[in-house]
Amino acid sequence: MFCPQCRMQYPERADCPECRIPLVENLPAGGADYVALDVLIRTDLADPIAIALAKSLLEEAGIPFFVMDQNIAARQESGNFFGWWSLRVPREREAEAREIVESVQGAR
Repeated sequence: MFCPQCRMQYPERADCPECRIPLVENLPAGGADYVALDVLIRTDLADPIAIALAKSLLEEAGIPFFVMDQNIAARQESGNFFGWWSLRVPREREAEAREIVESVQGAR
């Protein structure tokens, strides 16, 4: 089963635990563009300005990412009470993404 939003694969479930939407058996057409966002990076970023900077740097580097827990209820359910920013990136771009996030965290 796959989440059509974050594109993560899960064992038999009804809903994606991160996106809170129903899973599907197959990803929508256009799967040739599919990039597995299979590594979770948790940060200590909660400041909207720092988050915007990190997003723009990831986009500039061409690193695909999906922001987790954008919904307040989902953040609370997952234990993210402080609103820290978490994202998923492709495994092959993990080191580069972590370096970008850490540079933003260190600049605060």
